[in-house]
Amino acid sequence: MITYFNNKPRFDTFIEECLKALFAHEEPTGDIEITWMQHLGEDGNFAGLCNGTTEEVEISLATHYSLECGDRIPFCDQELASNIAHELVHARQFIRGEINSTDYYYKGKDYESFEYAETPWEIEAYMMEQVLVDLFWSTEC
Repeated sequence: MITYFNNKPRFDTFIEECLKALFAHEEPTGDIEITWMQHLGEDGNFAGLCNGTTEEVEISLATHYSLECGDRIPFCDQELASNIAHELVHARQFIRGEINSTDYYYKGKDYESFEYAETPWEIEAYMMEQVLVDLFWSTEC
């Protein structure tokens, strides 16, 4: 069973539904820790980051993004849900051992020569985030 830790209760049901869908036909074990921060990255333009192993995954999510002028704008709840879904797909990839934190291998194949946005793990995460939000998120921006 996957356990997760989150400090924004309004997203609990959404996270639980996403995890049920992502792990529907398997019984993985592990912990997923979700940490919320005002911004991520030096320029404040990362929406989320995911890092982990087959047993433990850490997700960091930004609550704001930065404009070029330096202003910080809060993500609306639907954008946050989309970011959560994206990073939960990566969490599943870590727990399944499909990706790791040390190289550009995905399911045993080397993707080091690919642009990051064109790697199969990112393509899957972007595709699945929209599916998960469409299925399980009910609040609009």
